[in-house]
Amino acid sequence: MKLTADVGIIAAGPAGLCAAVSASEAGASVVVFEKANNVGGTANMGMGPFGVESRIQKAAFSNLTKEDVFRKFMDYVHWHTDARLVHEYFWKSGETIDWLEDMGVKFAGAVKYFPDSEATWHVVQPEDGSIPGPRAASTMNRILYRRAQELGARFLLETPATRIIKEDGKVCGILGKNAQGEEVELRCKAVIVATGGFGCNPEMIREYTGLDFGKNVFNFAVPGIVGDGIRMVWEIGGAKGRMSIEATGGVSPIGDSDPEAIELRGVFSQANLTVNKQGFRICDESIMQNSSVAANIIDEQTGKRVYNIVDDSIIKRFRRNGMPFSSNVFGSGNIDNFDERFTKLTELYPDCYYAADSLEELADKIGMNRENFVETVEEYNDACDDNYDELFGKNRKYLLPYRGKRFYAAVGCIGGYGTLGGIKVNWKQEVVDTEFNPIPGLWGAGSDINEIYDGTYMFYFPGNTMGFAVNTGRIAGERAADYALSLED
Repeated sequence: MKLTADVGIIAAGPAGLCAAVSASEAGASVVVFEKANNVGGTANMGMGPFGVESRIQKAAFSNLTKEDVFRKFMDYVHWHTDARLVHEYFWKSGETIDWLEDMGVKFAGAVKYFPDSEATWHVVQPEDGSIPGPRAASTMNRILYRRAQELGARFLLETPATRIIKEDGKVCGILGKNAQGEEVELRCKAVIVATGGFGCNPEMIREYTGLDFGKNVFNFAVPGIVGDGIRMVWEIGGAKGRMSIEATGGVSPIGDSDPEAIELRGVFSQANLTVNKQGFRICDESIMQNSSVAANIIDEQTGKRVYNIVDDSIIKRFRRNGMPFSSNVFGSGNIDNFDERFTKLTELYPDCYYAADSLEELADKIGMNRENFVETVEEYNDACDDNYDELFGKNRKYLLPYRGKRFYAAVGCIGGYGTLGGIKVNWKQEVVDTEFNPIPGLWGAGSDINEIYDGTYMFYFPGNTMGFAVNTGRIAGERAADYALSLED
């Protein structure tokens, strides 16, 4: 099968979808290769993108500005990133939310992820009117897909790209193979790579991040997101970008596979006493609400695991007064019949959940140093009695003593939404070679080019990675279309 177009796009996640719409809006003909039988990629697991100075925020009287966000972000990463690329992204982001709204995407609002974060997370309102939750952003992806098709973009589903064609120093096409095994050749003037990283490739994760998928990191692993785009770019001389996991901390090794575990997750998302395998406290537990910081904390511990502890007295308090933190993703959860339900989890997942009738028994079940653990709890109880945490300065409102008769622990590990980086670009999102020279006709977008966080995901501005994908996809589509339409046939 031989095709022609102005712009070819590899993958139809949020970056590729936005690129398809924006390039089509600019008057370019577009063909999109997508290996899956649907669109959206990892964004189908999420809830919405970042934005600053959107109409939604202004209507809520938000005084957060692009300049504020830019300065805080750059200070956070110590300017160890491309400041102009960050500027391009932030200055586009609010208007992109408006663009999505005009397309028919509805947002439930701009919200925080945790108390100390900013309200930059534009959570998508599902089309069926249900309460937004995990996977809400799939509605946005469907609307983008329909809009791109209305504008004439052609999608080749179940047709993975296999190679980028480069001739005379310029990119000029894409090779792929469809579900029938037929080779597909697209000749085009510009190519955008937006394949979403390598989150389902344990070998690449191990080689480029030093983590072992399924052992000490439990990130989203959407089938098919294995680094194809990164490999294809490297093959034609594209430079390697900085690569990492978009790490979050505190997740269970069983992930979201058990509804009962999800239902009780709210309990173990609180600022409860948290210890390592040696039985020692490791931080002011309230800061672990920033799950990217929590990932850094967990990364320093033995086995890259921590243990979040509660007892029956704390469960009673939560039942009576409610929990201090309510997740916008999982809600507060139902903790009725907690002991019975949690005990079932310990039977199903004995390496993830533990229950015991004494601190010593709990330590033994975990394989933790019991003397250290008992002493840690005694010291923590003294801090609660004194209303003062001398060790870490934890806010007194979170100091709840452990004096119950039944004790529970849940393992916290490193998770993540996928991977970041791999393809080096300049601030215009042009893919560059090892000498930092742009490769004519080639752009990158989304997680394949995202190295802006300097190793720690910027969760103080939630929605950031999806926002980066949406905005860089839109920008790449505009620039690739301009380039392609400027060339003579």
